[in-house]
Amino acid sequence: MPHRIIVCGIYRSGTSLTTKLIREWGAYAGNADDLFEDEYGYLEHLALQRVNDELLNNKSRVPTPEHILLEKVRDEEISRKAKQVLAEMDAEAQSQGAAAWVWKDPRIPLTLPFWSHFWEDVIYVIPVRHPLETILSAAKMEGLEPEQVPLSAGFAYWQFCMLNILKAAQNTSRKIFISYDQLIQHPRRECERLCYFLDEHCGIASVDHDPRVEAMAFHIQERQRHFQAPASLADLEVVTAEQRALYNFLRVKTIHPHETYRESDFALYPGWMEYLQATDTLLSMMQEGN
Repeated sequence: MPHRIIVCGIYRSGTSLTTKLIREWGAYAGNADDLFEDEYGYLEHLALQRVNDELLNNKSRVPTPEHILLEKVRDEEISRKAKQVLAEMDAEAQSQGAAAWVWKDPRIPLTLPFWSHFWEDVIYVIPVRHPLETILSAAKMEGLEPEQVPLSAGFAYWQFCMLNILKAAQNTSRKIFISYDQLIQHPRRECERLCYFLDEHCGIASVDHDPRVEAMAFHIQERQRHFQAPASLADLEVVTAEQRALYNFLRVKTIHPHETYRESDFALYPGWMEYLQATDTLLSMMQEGN
């Protein structure tokens, strides 16, 4: 059976670019008619999107509580849909002679408690980008100006998603963390690292890796970085100590992916969920007014 590769990152963290690189490496991404694409992203499988829509009740700015997602694991209808889309990707990739297939949806970090019950021993490719860059880029996607962006809410959302990812991937060796900065600055080196990793975990000989690495690196351009944040979060008063520590830890993981993870080191502050809910209400009112 083909290997399953999950690009696990939040909005505007480099998930689209990373998925494109993995497709250039040789993974099957889906039939063209089954893939979503717009100015902000592409290569998102529509069947996966539909299941995630149902899991999140078409809402993605406020996380769905874990216990609700676990209840959906026991829901026969949505579980059947999840198993079906996985089986269809397996069959399609196999028919194409692909060693692996790749999935991407920036909402995957929100739905990990559900999907972890179904997709078995997947390969995680995790983009790591400066959180402020992801927040400002996502705000533009939402039609917000930088001065309208509630940064503290954005950082809480980012923190929750990245903790979900670390928790889901902590017990597998089949994971790689990709620095978006390094990918843009050193495309060939980072593509070579990704290529060797995928070759190893998909049982592919790396003797012919040069053409694939070149094809991957060809798609990386400096202009893909629309927002550039300071190298440190220390100057941002809205950032908590735990959030700064989490970003530093993720940067370490791009070099040492098996570094020990302790969730208590990066705990979310009390009331963060209620704050995101209130912020979501205000943003919705603001957007309706525009």
